Amino acid sequence: MGRRPNLPEEFKSEARNAFAFLVETEEFSEPEEHDLRWGFYGAELTYRRAGLEVCISVYLGHESYVCTSLSLIGPDSTAGRSVSLYKAYVAAGCGPPQDVPGTVHNRRSMLMRVHQQAAALRRLLPHLPARFPDP
Repeated sequence: MGRRPNLPEEFKSEARNAFAFLVETEEFSEPEEHDLRWGFYGAELTYRRAGLEVCISVYLGHESYVCTSLSLIGPDSTAGRSVSLYKAYVAAGCGPPQDVPGTVHNRRSMLMRVHQQAAALRRLLPHLPARFPDP
């Protein structure tokens, strides 16, 4: 019998690789990893640097999806306004929301969404700190 995939662990591993540029070139800290178990089954990685937090999450279940959110961080380290990657991406003129898909149908699409969102964030970062759109 084959090994059953552990999707949250695969997500965290793939996201660490896809978003490695945040640590390597964008001065973010190593990510904090969290498993989601209360109300959602999934996982998330959170990267931080002065003034900005990036959280990549996968929510697994009936309607599974990957999402990336950006939060402004105040000087006292409290999180301020937050916006989804696709809203910030579109507002900055980087492209259409279709460039930042989130829907997950299977393991392959989950891993693909991680890379698509990493590519979108890479394109968006030069435009930050831009004003985030209203939620």
